[in-house]
Amino acid sequence: MGFFAAIGRGWKLSKLSFSVVKADPEILVYVLLMGAMSVATLSAMNAPFILQMDWAVMLEMDATTNEEVVAGLTNAGMAWYFAFYMLLSIIVVFWNSAIIANSHMRLSGGDPTFIYGVSKAFSRIHLIVIWGMISGTVGLILKLIRNTNAREQKNPGLQMLVMIISWIFEVAWWIMTFFMIPLMVVEGRSIRESMREGKEMMNRTWGTNIASGLGIQIIGMFFGFLIVMLAIGVGVALQPVVGIVIGVVGIGLILMWVTAAETVSISALYVFAKTGEMPQIYQNKGMNSFKFNV
Repeated sequence: MGFFAAIGRGWKLSKLSFSVVKADPEILVYVLLMGAMSVATLSAMNAPFILQMDWAVMLEMDATTNEEVVAGLTNAGMAWYFAFYMLLSIIVVFWNSAIIANSHMRLSGGDPTFIYGVSKAFSRIHLIVIWGMISGTVGLILKLIRNTNAREQKNPGLQMLVMIISWIFEVAWWIMTFFMIPLMVVEGRSIRESMREGKEMMNRTWGTNIASGLGIQIIGMFFGFLIVMLAIGVGVALQPVVGIVIGVVGIGLILMWVTAAETVSISALYVFAKTGEMPQIYQNKGMNSFKFNV
């Protein structure tokens, strides 16, 4: 599959996915709530370190500037950061679960409400909390490895090796967890069952999953670039503040659209992986078994 074919397929899939979002605008509300709660959690997570609170950070005197600088985190600071990182991961998993639940019902011919997705996510809250903590822990470990490796300049060869190994692990983790949320939320599978079956489903639909994600993300980046150019132009022609507002609002809307479209596409590909056919609403618009004329 060529580069432009991937973009074409991703574009068609994103349009069809957004048609689901258009039919169920509460999905965008889910994304908005997820974003607002994530920002609030990130703010609370980083506030003690930005404010350099004594209980959270260890300070030492810089010999060059003769000023106090952060030398590390205290045990309480590390516990605070870890707890809020886990909370952030659970929030993301919860709202993605609500999106998956609503979109799956729509793709199955139903007419879901805002409460349906939330109640469905709450019905799997034990799985969501466990999975949120697992995925959050893995994400935090990978983040620490990347940050530590980036600061290590003494051995470039080892630095490159660590980067390759972490990348391989991230790809393997993505393969095993791509269908985790649909399996947990739609079928109520356990964490272990979801990982095992999700890996098998991913192997059957490898190319389609990559193509959908690649196309949607590239399209999002393209429109993001246009928004940035527009914001710069308005800022230069009128006032910088107006340009900044346009840029922030525009990028925020694009992020909402991309997040919603990608999550809905996972629901569609989940149906495809389970049945061998795309949902009927996609077939009605010319998309059968992830094949179209591009």
